[in-house]
Amino acid sequence: MKLDTQMRIAANLRTLRTSKRLSQAEIASFIGTSRSLYTHYELGNRAQDAEALYIISTHLGIDMTAFFENDPQRFLGYIANHTYQDDELTELNNIYRRLSPFSKGMLIEKAVNLLEKEKEKEKSQKPIIDIKD
Repeated sequence: MKLDTQMRIAANLRTLRTSKRLSQAEIASFIGTSRSLYTHYELGNRAQDAEALYIISTHLGIDMTAFFENDPQRFLGYIANHTYQDDELTELNNIYRRLSPFSKGMLIEKAVNLLEKEKEKEKSQKPIIDIKD
């Protein structure tokens, strides 16, 4: 990996972590490494492991490609707009990523079906107001 890419990822890792109010030890824990190694990732002293970046992006709900953003303000904007997932949505996303393509299709089909049922339920519960002059 080129040094400038490594430094860009390092800066974005630090920005992401601090914006989430997480410690280096917390990030290191969920990627399964030492705090010391994670610190080297953030300082750019060591090339970031692709698996670690994947785990971080999945756990914090961002696209892994965001780590390669050059502009710090654009990166901040990205994480502000793409990381507000609750725990249930994060869990659903993690499950979805592990499914086979067939199972993903089945899940989407089921979700669409559930959404249609919700809409029908809402329609049937809305009171009909007849306004006469």
